[in-house]
Order: sequence, then C-alpha cells, then structure tokens
Amino acid sequence: MRIMRVSLFIILAICRCGLAMAQGNAPLQTSESEERLKRLEAKLDEALKLLERAQAQVESLKAEVAQLKAQLSQGRLATVAPAESETAKAPSTTLGPERSKPEMARSAFIERILGPDLGEDERQNELKPRPEIFIQTRYSTLPHEGATIADIESNFRLSCIETRWSGRINDRLGLGLEIQYHPAPDGSPEELVNDAFMEYYLSDHLTLRVGQFVKPFGFDIQQSSSVRESPERAMFAGYFFPGQRDRGALLLGDLDFLNVPALKHVQYFAAVLNGNRFFVDSNRQLNYLFRLRKRFEAINLAAGVSVQLGNQLLPPGLGGNNNENVFGVDVQYAHGRFGLRGEFVAGNMPSTLLGLEPEFAPAFRPVRHSSGGAIFATYQLTKKDNVYARYDQFNGDPVTGHYDGEVKIAASDETFKDAGKVGLWTKADSVTHCDDLTVTAK
Repeated sequence: MRIMRVSLFIILAICRCGLAMAQGNAPLQTSESEERLKRLEAKLDEALKLLERAQAQVESLKAEVAQLKAQLSQGRLATVAPAESETAKAPSTTLGPERSKPEMARSAFIERILGPDLGEDERQNELKPRPEIFIQTRYSTLPHEGATIADIESNFRLSCIETRWSGRINDRLGLGLEIQYHPAPDGSPEELVNDAFMEYYLSDHLTLRVGQFVKPFGFDIQQSSSVRESPERAMFAGYFFPGQRDRGALLLGDLDFLNVPALKHVQYFAAVLNGNRFFVDSNRQLNYLFRLRKRFEAINLAAGVSVQLGNQLLPPGLGGNNNENVFGVDVQYAHGRFGLRGEFVAGNMPSTLLGLEPEFAPAFRPVRHSSGGAIFATYQLTKKDNVYARYDQFNGDPVTGHYDGEVKIAASDETFKDAGKVGLWTKADSVTHCDDLTVTAK
C-alpha cells in the first residue's frame, strides 16, 4: 500500500513539473506538450487502477483472516479433528465463508444431543472475570386431590440459582468454582458449594483434577442444567448420586494420540472418591469410578459404560452388606431433526438420601438392589423450538419400598387361621419401622 502511494505521488509530481516546464519553455511546440500530457494522464490512470486493486486485495485478506479466526475459535473439535475428515464431512466443496443457517442449527442440535464436550476439562475455556449465572424457576398449579397448603406453599417457586466461574489459568492449570442457592424446606435459603476443583494438564490428552466435582458417571448426571431439556434429571440420578458430585481425584483424557482408528474419539475417566459430597463418609473406605465413552461421528452416535465400586454407610444398629456397586450404560443418537437418548443404571440399594447430614432411607435393606432408566426423544421444530418426551422409571425405591409400581414389603400368612393375637418378629440385626401395620382376617 505504501509503495503504491509513493509511486502515485512521484507520478503526480512529474506531471506537475512537466506542465510547468511546458508552460514556461516557449520553444516547445503545443502539440508536443499535449502528447506528453496525454502520456502522463495515462500513467496516472494506470497508477490509480493499481491502487484500487491493491485496496481490494487488502480487504479480501482482512475478510479471510477474520474467517480463519472465527473457525479457530469454535473450540476443540475444530482444532483437533484432522483436515481430511473435516473435508469429508463438509457439505460443500466451495470455500465459502459460512455455512447456511439451517446447517448451523442442525449441527448445534446434533452437538446438544450427543454432548461431545461432556465431562471435558476446562483447558478450552479461558478464565474470564465475568462468571456464568443460571436461574431456574417453576410454576405449579392443579394440585392432587387431598393436597393442602402445606404440600404446595406457593404456585411460584425459585428452584435454584447457580453462579459458575471456571476456565484455564495458563497452559498447565485450570480451576472451577460453582455456588448454588437452593430453597430449604423451612423456607430459609441454603448456599452450597457445587464445584471447587483445580486441574493440572499433564499433556494435551491427559488431565488431573482434584477437589469436588461432578461424578463422571453416565450422561444424565454430567449434563449441565443450562442445556438440559427437561426440568429435572432422571429419578435414578437422585437416588444413586444425590447432588451429582463427590470429592476426590480424577484422571480424564482421550486416546486420540494413539492414532488408532478404532480408538479415535474415545474418552476415559478414572476417579478415587470419598463417597458423598455433603458429609464426611465415616466408613473410611474410598469409592472407585471408571467410565469409557466413544463417539461415532460418521453416524452421529455416542455410547458409554460406567462402573462405581465402593461402600456406603449403614443405619445405626444395622449390619450386613454395605456395598455400593453401581453399573450403567448410556447411548445418544441423532438423525436429521430427531434425537434419542437412553440410559440404564442398576446396583445396590442406596442407603442415604440427599441431605447435609446423613438421612437414611426408611425402606433400605442391605441385601436389596435398585435399578432405573430413562428414554428421551426429541424433535427439532425450528432453530430454537423443540418438542420432547421422556419415560422415566425407578425400581427398588429405598423410601417407599416400591418395585415396579407395587409395594413388595407386604406379606400374608395362613399358619393360624382362627382369630387371635398378632406378633411381629424381626432379626436381631435389622431395623424395622411400622407406622401403618394392618392385619385382617380372610
């Protein structure tokens, strides 16, 4: 640009000098002066055209640089994926600056269904001074028959408020901090620490996280409330993993560095955990959690398996098996505007419920097992509008003792068929609560 402008100024100066000489030098003929003027004007026009082309080239380079910066800022998927796979997946062979809006909306829908960043570390997010804020509210009406004002104190409710501050500090360190406001049963709010962890990036494919964080078990537990479609998580999440978090150390990473096609897009998680996020687990035994997940990007499919092995607290005076072994499988699939997720979890019946202090489930028995699952289906109507349906079931409820919708802690006996007194006998190491015992003669 500067060279073109200097050349233009020189040409203009030559033109002016030539005109002055033509006017001041009498011997020159008029025809010669006119011819020289025409030649200078032609050179001037050529220089102006060169300047215009240079300006157009500069603007084109600016637009290309801005486009490349936008592509690089899209995240880890755009930077890690090989160039040939990106070319194969590209819907167009042109080098246009942007995809069409419907294609971008469809891509965002697929990413939401599959959750490619599920459970990832914070290295892709630079730590910023402005925190994230999430607010969840609810409106309730048409209570069940027999419900009182004590059951539903208000039609409007502020379910929770979360503020999160997380990201990468430098090339080796990252952190996460999340504070949650939650209404208490008595009306006074509680402020809970959801996340408080540090990360150390051992390599581009391996991270060490220590502190309190979301358990890397399954899909539903790890999905953020800010992107979750349904108001609540599946029932099994609340029973098996109250609060979704735990305290300990976690190794997470991927196997892309092996350059093996079968292991591409495979994530792994291995954690040593305390066993509860709220109170000190006094059994002095750690829990171990393992998870593998693979994304099949060619068919928009992801699948994972999770295992937790450990022990849990038993109610006072109750002995027996204190295992807390839980197993789970999950799958996510997207096709066009249709999305589907499924998850199944089973294991030992959980002994404690969600609470700041140990609150033991009334129907808990050490030898029993619980299981649950959820199926989620959604259809994208527009870029911002979706419809969904979810089926959710939990068997082996530690609170009510329900299995498959029926009470299984009920019994009948025909040893004594005549009228008489009733006695109830239990084992010496069991805890029995009878708040509604009814015996009827047949």
